[in-house]
Amino acid sequence: MGVRARQVLAVLALLLGGAYLVWRVGWTGDGALVWTFWLLVAAEAFGWLSLALYAFMAWKVPETVRPAIVSPRTVDVFVTTYDESVPVVHATLVGCRAIRHPHTTWLLDDGRRPEMEALAESMGARYLTRADNAHAKAGNINAALTRTEGDLILTLDADHVPFPDILDATVGYFEDESVALVQTPHDFANRDSMQHTRPDRHEQSLFYEVIAPGKGRHGAAFWCGSATVIRRAALEEVGGVQTETVAEDFHTTLAMHAAGWSTRYHHETLVQGLAPHDLAGFLLQRDRWARGNLRVFRTRENPVTCPNLTVKQRLSYTASLLNYFSAYQRLALLVVLIVTLVSGRLPLHADPVALLALWLPWTVAAFASTLALGRGRLGPLDASRYGLLTMAIFARAAGVLFTRKVGTFKVTPKEGTDAGGVEVLRAAKMVVAFAAVLAVAVVARAVAAVGWLGLPPLVGFALWVTLALGAYELWVMLWTLGPLVRRRQLRHDYRYPVQLSGRVDGGLVRVRDLSTKGAGLDGLVDRRVGDIIELRLWLPDSTGTVRENVLVGLVRSRRTVDGHMTGVGVMFDDLDRVTRDRLVEYLAVVRGAEVARRGSPVEAPASPTGEASAEPTRFPRAV
Repeated sequence: MGVRARQVLAVLALLLGGAYLVWRVGWTGDGALVWTFWLLVAAEAFGWLSLALYAFMAWKVPETVRPAIVSPRTVDVFVTTYDESVPVVHATLVGCRAIRHPHTTWLLDDGRRPEMEALAESMGARYLTRADNAHAKAGNINAALTRTEGDLILTLDADHVPFPDILDATVGYFEDESVALVQTPHDFANRDSMQHTRPDRHEQSLFYEVIAPGKGRHGAAFWCGSATVIRRAALEEVGGVQTETVAEDFHTTLAMHAAGWSTRYHHETLVQGLAPHDLAGFLLQRDRWARGNLRVFRTRENPVTCPNLTVKQRLSYTASLLNYFSAYQRLALLVVLIVTLVSGRLPLHADPVALLALWLPWTVAAFASTLALGRGRLGPLDASRYGLLTMAIFARAAGVLFTRKVGTFKVTPKEGTDAGGVEVLRAAKMVVAFAAVLAVAVVARAVAAVGWLGLPPLVGFALWVTLALGAYELWVMLWTLGPLVRRRQLRHDYRYPVQLSGRVDGGLVRVRDLSTKGAGLDGLVDRRVGDIIELRLWLPDSTGTVRENVLVGLVRSRRTVDGHMTGVGVMFDDLDRVTRDRLVEYLAVVRGAEVARRGSPVEAPASPTGEASAEPTRFPRAV
């Protein structure tokens, strides 16, 4: 669908929605249960407002062009860590070492761990720590500001592996002396995480590929914690990273805008991180974002009253914060539905023909325009799925508006397993509770409809519509919880899907997945569990140079399809440092960029000499 068609559809939906709301307030209240009438009207009005703000931000996605670098600038790369493991941080430092633009990498370790100091030294990075952990990540960066001096700072979370051209793509923006920061998208290497609905679409895809570019168009791009290049002078002018909230990035950006600085969004994937692997980690991260961002309303950088913001900036930032109140909208809709099913008291009274003539076109147009504006980055039920999962934490987060407590900064786990099952139900207690209550209400009303239970009457069109809505909402809840309950992720370390050729004892094998811990191989039909194998792989580094790597491992499992043995699972012995670095550089940097930019890894051809090889990714130069 073209840009103009999307815009026309969005305007049409808003006009239909406005007409529907006027009719709802003026002509459907007689005889309705008063409190559910107004609760439903409020929820529907919030839905209309949300669509309007969404259209405002997603109206157009501008093209991204890398600005030329004219003036030389020194760059510090800050990698912040607290309790992340050595392999996670190692991958990020491998990526930092491959960055082409001149820079100095600093590992900022709030864990004060000797193994991190040793890792930094081995990777050519400099190591900094401090005596305490005051203000968590914000304090960590502020402490490093006084001990470093680069003109620009690239901030990276411990699990965010940068691509070699990240500074080539972003440093040119700072030729404009008003620019305080440049934000780039977040993408994730572990595409089997619970927040991925498809390998190329995750819960944040809509934000980074549609909404964030729109915010950039309105001058309201904000620091998203990582994959951001910041001008040191701007950060120092506002007193460093803000510490009044646990959303230091969002808050600090507002402070920069108030001081007269501008921001940019560069719509090109230049890092890959690790998404939360289970529901508990996902909710922990979203809880911190919600509490921290909403807390901004209690600071002098409140986007409604903050000085020096344009109208577009105020709308953009306020829209981001209002999104958290969608939890109350969903709660209101569920409460109204359950009360109606049980009590038989309707939240509105209207002629069925008039209801269908006004409600149905608005609903269909709103749904269609939401998908159209999402440009393929939002599935039909994605909003419902994530809205249900975050409903409890977003509703609870609003409590920061009424307390002086800032809250604590809890690091999102970057590794682990996901056993699904009961733990999912515990993490999603509110969804489970509403599903149980709604199921009872739907069954009770259905039984009452055939005269087997004495509930207050609900008949005709109202009966069938209410039952249909109840059944649909119940199905969405079960559809949301079911895959998470059944989900099993038993490997502690992510195994990257690949399409590589390798050699074992001179014979050609296919490598279907690979990590520093092991690999899945197809073609070794004569191997047994316990056998030792030597796998030879020819892999490119970030410069395109292809090198031979010898990986020795133990066969741990056999893979069969339709009774025929087709491959084995291999666990590697401890790899030497050079081989480990090469493997990590290929998987996290070369392959990471390939997947991020092409959507899937390219089939690796055999070399003319018969040696297996992987196609190197070519990193574009700045233009």
